Amino acid sequence: MVHIPSLTQVQLEILRLAKENPGETLQLSFESPVMGDGEPRAKNPSLIQEMIDFGLVEIQKSRVYCEISRFQRECWFEYCADIELPSIYAWELWRKEFINSQEGSTTLITPGEEFEDFSYVWVQEMEFQAVQPG
Repeated sequence: MVHIPSLTQVQLEILRLAKENPGETLQLSFESPVMGDGEPRAKNPSLIQEMIDFGLVEIQKSRVYCEISRFQRECWFEYCADIELPSIYAWELWRKEFINSQEGSTTLITPGEEFEDFSYVWVQEMEFQAVQPG
């Protein structure tokens, strides 16, 4: 009997993109909070690891480094794109919205209270390909 894995919408979208580009290496980037002893996690994000375990994708390269959250910066710049001179008040409003948007998430990445005080995060960049059935 053939086993058909149950995939999330995000996993299905990743797999669709990989299948649309056979033989090409695709890139993904994940951010996770710097916590505990300050060491990066040593494993792949669970949604990617499940796809590896099912034999759907293969990691070509992976690297982890620490930097200011690109996701937070992009969200902030998008939020204040129409504001000529963003203020600390705009920052406070955006920060509350940003934190509330993560409700239910298993990992919360909270921007600082000071103006444009973005969080440091572990960034995991990986290159992968879809595995063609044999």
